[in-house]
Amino acid sequence: MKTMIANGFGKFTLAIGLCASCAGFGLVGCQNTVEGLKEDTNKNAPVIENAAEKAVDATKRAAQTADEKLKNATENSADAANLTPKVKSAIVANSKLNDPKNLINVDTKDGVVYLKGHVVSNDEKRLAGGIAAKTVKDAGSKDTVMNQLTVTSH
Repeated sequence: MKTMIANGFGKFTLAIGLCASCAGFGLVGCQNTVEGLKEDTNKNAPVIENAAEKAVDATKRAAQTADEKLKNATENSADAANLTPKVKSAIVANSKLNDPKNLINVDTKDGVVYLKGHVVSNDEKRLAGGIAAKTVKDAGSKDTVMNQLTVTSH
């Protein structure tokens, strides 16, 4: 009976010893894992910093582009608000073009002054385009003139 108890105690002691050994290896493994994480973090920190800097630069460029687009849109609006009435007035002031047979509409959009409608002759079409171009130039605008007038005889 003593032998059984001793054998049982020995097995118990052996089992406890094995558990303690495994726990010790586990702690060493955990320690290695922590050290590995530290190393990975130190290696990856510059990569993450570089990516963050690139993201900041891209955001700045996008903001500058948006600012330029807004500025251009504002300038286009101002040109449209100023050029359209100036060109219309200049065309109406011309006695050859101020004829009830002619229908000339002026619209300014995206840097282009459009002449639409109809006139009685090719000479009047050219005259309207020339007046529009001169008016745009005299206003100091960089807009272009698109003469879409058609010639119709009545």
